[in-house]
Amino acid sequence: MNRRLVRPLVAGAAAVAVASGGWLAYDSLRPGETHSVHASYAFDVTDETKVAGFADYVVVATVDRVVEVQERDGTPYTVFDVSVDKTLKGQPVKTLRLVQLGGTLGKDTWQVEGEPLLRPGTTYVLAAKTEQGRGTHQLVGGADFPVVDRAAARAGGSDAVAQWQDSVAHQRWPEELPKSS
Repeated sequence: MNRRLVRPLVAGAAAVAVASGGWLAYDSLRPGETHSVHASYAFDVTDETKVAGFADYVVVATVDRVVEVQERDGTPYTVFDVSVDKTLKGQPVKTLRLVQLGGTLGKDTWQVEGEPLLRPGTTYVLAAKTEQGRGTHQLVGGADFPVVDRAAARAGGSDAVAQWQDSVAHQRWPEELPKSS
C-alpha cells in the first residue's frame, strides 16, 4: 500500500474510534428523559357507551407482565399479557395480549398525557380493539380504565364493573366514525 495513504487512513480510523467512544460514553452517562405524547381521538372516549360500541373486547383483567416494548413509526408501544377474569363484551377468553401507546425504550420513556401505563399485578376494566394480523389488541386510548379489586369483581361487588356492564348493555357505535364492516 502507498505510504502516503496509510497515515490519513489511520488518522481517519482513529478519529472515528474516538468519536464513537465519546458518543457511547455520553449516552451511557446521560439520564433518561420522559417524553409526553399528545394524543387525539376520533370520537369522544369519555363516553363509555361509545368506547364499548367501538371495542371488540371489554374485560375485567389482571395485567400479568410486560412482554416487550415495540417501536412503531418511531413511537413505543408496550405489549402486556393479561389474564381475563370476566368478559363483558367479546368472545370469552382466558388471556389477551394488549398493546398500549407509550413505554420505555433504552433510557427514555414516552407516556400519553393523563394515561398511565398499565401496571403488572393490577386488575382493571379494559376495552380493546383487535389489531388485524398482529395477534394483539390495542387498548382504546383515552378511556378511563378503573383499577378494581379483583376479589370484589369476581364476587360481583364492584361498582366500576357494574358501570361498564351498563355501558356494554347500552353500547353504541361512535357517530363520529364511519360504520365498520
